[in-house]
Amino acid sequence: MHRVVALVLLLLIAVPALETVAQPADGGRLPSDPRLVTGRLDNGLNYVIRRHPTAERRIGIWLHVASGSLNETEDTRGLAHYLEHMAFNGSTNFPPGALVPFFESLGLTFGRDQNAFTSFDQTTYQIVVPAARPDILDKALLFMADVAGRLDLAPAEIDRERRVILEEKRARAGAAQRVSDIVLERLAPESTLGRRLPIGTEAAIRAVAPADFREYYRRWYVPSNMTLIVVGDAEAADVRGRIERQFGGLPAAPHPQPRPAGVQPTTGTRAIVAVDPELTRAEVSLVRVTPPRPPSTTLADARRDLVEWIGPWALGRRLDADAATGRARFEDGAADLDQWAGAIRTATVRASGLPAAWRDMLTDLGDALQRARLHGFTASEVDAARRALLAEARDAVARDGTAPLRSVLGAINRAVTEDEPILAPAQRLALLEQLLPGINATEVSAAFAAAFDPSAVVAIAKLPAGTGVPAEADLARAARSAVDIRPAAAPERAAPTALLPTLPGAGVVAEETIDAPTAVTSFWLGNGVRGHHRLMEQRKGEVIVTVTLAGGTIEETAATRGFTEAALQGWAQPATSRLTSTDVRDLLVGKRVRAEPDAGDDAATLTVRTTPQDLETALQLVHLLLTDPVVEPVALSRWQESTRRRIARRDLDPQAALQFAAAEALSPSAEARMRPLSRDEVSAVTRDGAQAWLRRLVTTAPVEVAIVGDVARANAVRLAAQYLGTLAARARIGDGTLTGLRRVQPPAGPIHVARLLTTRTPQAVVMAGFRGADASNRPDARLLAMAARVLSSRMYRTLREERQLVYSIGAASRPGIAYPGFGLFAAQAPTDPVRAEALAQNIEAMYEHFAVEGPTESEVAVARRQIVAQVDEQVERPEFWAERLATNDYRGRTPREALEARGYYERASATDVHDAFRRYWKPESRFTIRVGPEPHAAPAPAVPAMPQEVPRPSP
Repeated sequence: MHRVVALVLLLLIAVPALETVAQPADGGRLPSDPRLVTGRLDNGLNYVIRRHPTAERRIGIWLHVASGSLNETEDTRGLAHYLEHMAFNGSTNFPPGALVPFFESLGLTFGRDQNAFTSFDQTTYQIVVPAARPDILDKALLFMADVAGRLDLAPAEIDRERRVILEEKRARAGAAQRVSDIVLERLAPESTLGRRLPIGTEAAIRAVAPADFREYYRRWYVPSNMTLIVVGDAEAADVRGRIERQFGGLPAAPHPQPRPAGVQPTTGTRAIVAVDPELTRAEVSLVRVTPPRPPSTTLADARRDLVEWIGPWALGRRLDADAATGRARFEDGAADLDQWAGAIRTATVRASGLPAAWRDMLTDLGDALQRARLHGFTASEVDAARRALLAEARDAVARDGTAPLRSVLGAINRAVTEDEPILAPAQRLALLEQLLPGINATEVSAAFAAAFDPSAVVAIAKLPAGTGVPAEADLARAARSAVDIRPAAAPERAAPTALLPTLPGAGVVAEETIDAPTAVTSFWLGNGVRGHHRLMEQRKGEVIVTVTLAGGTIEETAATRGFTEAALQGWAQPATSRLTSTDVRDLLVGKRVRAEPDAGDDAATLTVRTTPQDLETALQLVHLLLTDPVVEPVALSRWQESTRRRIARRDLDPQAALQFAAAEALSPSAEARMRPLSRDEVSAVTRDGAQAWLRRLVTTAPVEVAIVGDVARANAVRLAAQYLGTLAARARIGDGTLTGLRRVQPPAGPIHVARLLTTRTPQAVVMAGFRGADASNRPDARLLAMAARVLSSRMYRTLREERQLVYSIGAASRPGIAYPGFGLFAAQAPTDPVRAEALAQNIEAMYEHFAVEGPTESEVAVARRQIVAQVDEQVERPEFWAERLATNDYRGRTPREALEARGYYERASATDVHDAFRRYWKPESRFTIRVGPEPHAAPAPAVPAMPQEVPRPSP
């Protein structure tokens, strides 16, 4: 990752607040957070401890092993990731099959509270445990110590895990990964980078032997190559003592030197054309490759990184504006400097859009790049970057002491990976305040021109197969032509000064009540808008505003299908009759305001994340989007193109095809509004139609809003009255709203669908389940959630561990909300096409057995602890309350039901769960849906996953 981007991500993610700010010292070296407790055991193990109290009272433990796929050999590709799996399959203190049941018995959930991931340069193991149980902390550290030096690596377990690894590889396959694989392999062909994707090759996975595991484990899993990170609600001195007891006995070994990746700088212009018949979108890019830089550790390094970051940021905003206004022939563009895996540094400009327009996109991209290189950036652009960085830094300081545990752990882990100092947010802010005023447009422009020199680049095109695909020599010529220009400087645009020309007057609060157990204030405004507020200091510096408009998709007819999604593009790309979307974006620079629209089955939802300082600006934006929203022509066109691509994927991608097949099979054929959109329906949506639909929604739809987070009641209600109480008057929202549109009869079952695709992806996907409970039936919905938890554990053991039919699977209960009778209880997973029928039969058999025998009391006790732990965590999160309160009256709930759920789960018995399951597991409610490749379809080789440090669903 580019050093400045890394600093922004690493250092703006909160760590405990500082009473004083350490300034750069030691000849300009960057400081580190003084509240870190760091050290090294005699055997070489490094540790980082931070006391970080959380509302959930939890402790996170990550074991960072500084070795990933780049340390493999040609014959052992995928071994690092395979070994990660083996860490959960037997060690000195945790025999095979014992680990998952042990942690589940404590109320922890595998995949959520315990996980791991492997990338090019690291393998990291993760556990989160309750802080109130020192014995569990000791057990977690014992397991991590086993991972560090006491794994069994039994041959039988290695062989048993092979198919699971292959199923994980299969689950990640697809057109996008196939072309990315081609590109990465050829981006730096002289290096090992493209031949060391973490998932590995099928041949190596099938061939690696126990001796290979032992050799890799002996060489790279040594204390001197590891860092243990512990963050949470615990005293550092106590944690340090426990680390010494659990890890001190591991033998010392010299620190191993990583294998060099061998990346060399790009010379001249060359091209890569990566083609796949199942791609539905094109991407073109110009990439300059250089070897990585040393870590940034000094004040001079930090300043250089800031200077280099501003240019790509400013060009990215130009590309966004060009796409939003239609000046460019691409749908989106970006520029970035990246350094990752300690192996490669890249300067990239990219654009994506219609496959037929690849040459035009490359031309427009070259034009924007050269305009920036030749004429540089303006003082106002640099000032905008300065304001954005400072706003992020101040926000991070405000959120500091109550940041989510995972973000704190992730920040430390990134710093360990990059071998860079860990600054506290206050230190980071002080650094920016010190450095940014002295950075000017001239040096930003010069740094950008040097880093993005197009005389030595790799031109890349990712394209669908077919006519119009260039030869690589043609692409190289087109790239040279695109940058062999001298465009004129773009005129500087006059920026608007305010979101609203005049502020609205104060609205009227007609009624106001407070629910004491939940501290939720509920109020009716004089215009019929329903509002709720909840102060949550668990996340300092964070406020969430969620607005629900009742209606939308549920009101559509065959003639207006897709109108809601199309209309909400006026929120996704916010614009008004007075301000373009670019104007709105510019006005929000330096403000922490982020809007996210969503078109649900029976509601249009606008969620705005902000800070206490920017809450009024956020509500001004909400006011604009509820009074004068405009669907820009380009925004509608983008939506139509992206939706057509999504529709096209139904015929090419098994997982997309399954969702389509399920939606069709489980919805009445006569109910157009419940069925997937067609190409013709998308094309029939006009801008006038979408604009009129949006105007009707914001003018007449009943509204419910939640303001949750670090904001006092009086301020929240006052701002709600001013910016929401002045909207057009409307009917009050309630659980009877739109009742007449909800009466739909589900198709009778049992339903069995099998669909074959002509696809290169060697993957089948299976979904099996039955009609479940409605959300309004809260007891049954909760009992089915417990049944799903029990069945998920059974499926993990049986379908993954014992029969190796899948990589990851679990049951889920999704209660019916918009349409009564349409709740679903289902399990879904990709698998080998030849085993799809077996997977479906196994899932059905597990349901049938559960209906007959029910769960055991011990299984329900485990599920109870797991769900109660999740409920306890949920009610401490602002996101949970914002989402819930924004539909509180609409769904006929009371605020305190969220707190009462815990007691219900604690009282539920195995008999209760069994009886509820049997009420819904009926022949007429069952369904099985399978999608897979046609038998004669030529399968593509299994494709490695993209090189991302993303935790896996389960180990």
